[in-house]
Amino acid sequence: MKPVVSVIIPAYNAAATLGGLLQAVKTQAGLPGGYEVIVVDNGSTDDTVQVAQSFGVTVLHQAVRGPSAARNLGLSAAQGEIVVCTDADTIPTRHWLASLYSAFAKPEVLQATGPIHGWQPATAAERFACQRQVFDGQKTAAHPVQPFAIGMNHAVRRQAALAIRGWDEAMTSGEDTDFGLRMHIRFASPIVYVPRAILFHRHRSTDEALWRQARWHGAGYAMLRQKHPDRLPWRWWHALFARASVRVLQGTTPLVALCHRLKLISAARVEFEFYHRHWTREFWAGYFEQWRKPFTGRAQSASATVPANGSAPGI
Repeated sequence: MKPVVSVIIPAYNAAATLGGLLQAVKTQAGLPGGYEVIVVDNGSTDDTVQVAQSFGVTVLHQAVRGPSAARNLGLSAAQGEIVVCTDADTIPTRHWLASLYSAFAKPEVLQATGPIHGWQPATAAERFACQRQVFDGQKTAAHPVQPFAIGMNHAVRRQAALAIRGWDEAMTSGEDTDFGLRMHIRFASPIVYVPRAILFHRHRSTDEALWRQARWHGAGYAMLRQKHPDRLPWRWWHALFARASVRVLQGTTPLVALCHRLKLISAARVEFEFYHRHWTREFWAGYFEQWRKPFTGRAQSASATVPANGSAPGI
């Protein structure tokens, strides 16, 4: 029987977390029909493939090409009308798939997303990510200019994704934002936020990993603006504001320390402010590093094609 949903999971050296995700995905409840799970191995050198195979899911292989290429390969193989994307370091709740699928009862709905919560934060880096709500699906879905669903909790009609030729493989970061913007330009269809489609994410546990993530996000934001200058123009005062915000935050360090000594703020607030300063600095460092590089634009995937007339059946 043809599945109603196809779950696509890009994975690169994800053996430590993939098993927990697949266990949760394989025990989903409430979905009115079958579903398939596709793990796209991105050239892993650990036991990622063996872990995926042990759960009996479909495993596809490609060289290390990033999440966009992995999703496009999964999209080309998917049989379900609805494609659901998640990451290998997540854990969905039991009715996650059913909740996302319920949003598509109305034929005009093309995308859906749900809440993303931090999974059992234990380190300072994890606590910061939870407090800052690094992945706020409700906020991104309702953005007035560039609405998008965060890639780890994203459901989309397969034909709609094919109609915009999938994810841009030139985007090594920020590909979900670009996908959402192109969907918005093509269809002007709102992204449905489903509060019950809850997903837990294993945030970066170390400072070093968190700073790398901040730089990665910053680079993705720069690529997005480089690709869509007409919709997201970058003016001289934007750069001035960004650099000023970093300097102002760095200058608050003595004030935060004084407020703590006077017992005006808690140790938890001091910790948050420390990470907020560093996150902001690394984000904009990643942004300006990418901004100084040329961006080649869209690298079209041969695996995600649409009919010659540029439309997709049923859209």
